[in-house]
Formats: sequence, C-alpha cells, structure tokens
Amino acid sequence: MTALEKPDLYELDGDGPALNLLFGRCAACDRLHFPRTRYGCPRCGARPEQVQSEPRPGRATLLTFITLHAKLAPGAVPPCVVGEAEIAPGTIEEIMLSGTEEAYRDGMTVVARAEAVERGGETVLACRFAPEGKV
Repeated sequence: MTALEKPDLYELDGDGPALNLLFGRCAACDRLHFPRTRYGCPRCGARPEQVQSEPRPGRATLLTFITLHAKLAPGAVPPCVVGEAEIAPGTIEEIMLSGTEEAYRDGMTVVARAEAVERGGETVLACRFAPEGKV
C-alpha cells in the first residue's frame, strides 16, 4: 500500500480514494481546530492531552481559486490549481485542487481524495480536492 504524504493531516476513508481530515477537538473549550497540533488547543491553550483527534469527512466549500504558473511552494508543481475553502464552519484553509480550473467555481462543494504524486523518487498519496461527485 502506498503511504500517505501527510498522515498527521488526513486518513483514508475506508478503501479510498476519499479522505477524512484530522481535526482536533478540545475537551476544555469544545472547539474544533485544524490541523490538530501536538501543542494542545490553539483556541484556549489547553494541554495536549485535552485535545482528541476527530476525523471528519473531507468536504469543503470552495471560496476562491487560482492557477499557479510558478513554483511558489514545495510540492506545488506548476501549473497547479490552489484555493481557499471552508473545511468546517469557521475554518478556512488553503487547499490543492485536482485538475484544471475549468472544473471549479466559487461556492461549489469539493471533496478530499487521495491522489498519487511523486516525492523524492517515491510515490505517495497526497490530499487533493475535486468537485463533489468526481470521487
């Protein structure tokens, strides 16, 4: 089986390719945050042992997106489509999108899926978001 590129951020939902995102839920303030950190709750400062992992389906609302034509970040091989999405109520993250920008529109639902990519001569499963219904 191919390894996940970032197993601290997501997990396969069953046999894949759908992914669950790994949030943290704080027992002290009951707030949800992403990503879960080893330092505890970023909202109230509770200790790490008070934060439990909470897998949630990788569904998001795409807020905006753009095609990058220059290498601006490690692992982002141009051209590539990146976006900002609300992955949970009040939680907005930058995401990588699968395919080309013609498949996307602001406000649409996208879902996280495992996509094979090459990293340092190895194939790993990276998280890429695609339009709902394409997974």
